[in-house]
Amino acid sequence: MKQKLVLIFLLSLSVNLFAQENNFKKSWKIDSVQIKKNWRTRDKIIMRELQFEPGETIDKSCIETSINQIWNIGNFALVDYSLDSISPESYLMNIQAKDAFTLLPIISFSGARNDYNLGLGISDNNFLGRNITLNLSGNIGTYSKNYNLGVEIPRQLLYKNMTLAFQALNGSGNNFRYSDDNKVSVVAYHTKQFSGSIGNPWHTDYYYTVSPNLNWNIFQHKTDKSLIDTDVPFADDYEVKYLALSLGESTGMINRKRHQRDGYSVSAGYGVGIGLDKNSPFYQSFGLNAIYYKLFNPVMEFSAGYSTGYTTSTKPSLITYLGSGNIKGLTTGKESGQGYFSGFVKGSFTYLNRDWFALEQTIYLNFGKANDKYFDIYKSIPRISAGTGFKIWTPMIPWLAASVHFVWLKGGDNWFYLDI
Repeated sequence: MKQKLVLIFLLSLSVNLFAQENNFKKSWKIDSVQIKKNWRTRDKIIMRELQFEPGETIDKSCIETSINQIWNIGNFALVDYSLDSISPESYLMNIQAKDAFTLLPIISFSGARNDYNLGLGISDNNFLGRNITLNLSGNIGTYSKNYNLGVEIPRQLLYKNMTLAFQALNGSGNNFRYSDDNKVSVVAYHTKQFSGSIGNPWHTDYYYTVSPNLNWNIFQHKTDKSLIDTDVPFADDYEVKYLALSLGESTGMINRKRHQRDGYSVSAGYGVGIGLDKNSPFYQSFGLNAIYYKLFNPVMEFSAGYSTGYTTSTKPSLITYLGSGNIKGLTTGKESGQGYFSGFVKGSFTYLNRDWFALEQTIYLNFGKANDKYFDIYKSIPRISAGTGFKIWTPMIPWLAASVHFVWLKGGDNWFYLDI
């Protein structure tokens, strides 16, 4: 009996010593990698995100960066790893990557009584298991109706982190301009566009290099007063055709696990609109965006963001109309102009975060302003709204989610906002 106890003790001690050695080792020689529970995503997509090749000796920082890269693909509900010793000097890395359901219908509603959008369609964020995004969707809302087809080819399939994206859209839009919260003019127009981009996205590139994103867009806007029935005066009729080109650059890194994020990004862009006929005058534009996330623990996350831009175009369909996507509770158009800024400060609390059920609350402050003269937007108090939202969703099926917001905005009546 004593011999058995001694044997058990020695066996337990050896296991603990091995575990401690594995935990405190500063480097590991990874001879091979095995991927488990990867029912849809191709192995090469995951292998492309590793910061090492089998046979190399790596440290813990390299492992953590590799796992973060896999999370940042965005198609997984769970990512984890373990190391198994296969000889005194080499290890097998087991990567567990549990796919979320990324083939999903688009059935969404967002808005309030007099400012809403309904979306219908289908999207696949992992087409053919290769992380290709393919979507066909349509939107019907207070201020726009359109349908579009889009495809994005990811960095894992292209050269040196390059991405490609294309989109075709056809639809119509209408926007009111306000003065002292009263409607003073409206524009209604048909729109057609075909756009594309070549990019090196900051959110999957740990090693910053100067590599601007290139975007192009061929589009047409043609006004049509029959699109909306209103007593508000219409803007002058026009038809414009443009080739819009822009360059953008960004720096920073945001890691994510499911819906939670940690890190920062700063991006800036400059664009020109080249008229394709004599009725389409040349214009310029610029934009700046900054966002910061701090994940204190699995429950608490802080975030803040700021965005601003300006265009020299005076066409009513080409200026910016701030809405509830910028300032919760704001009716679209009550802040509009050639120049704008908007921002937010938010605290997020994830009370439950399981594979099949998650519960989150956010408390936020939104602010923003718009004007035709850019520097005038900083000379008066911006619109400010405060609110809280509750979201329930299923991480394994990301599209299965609903959130409700309760918002206060001085002079606003959209106190209730729903996202499904």
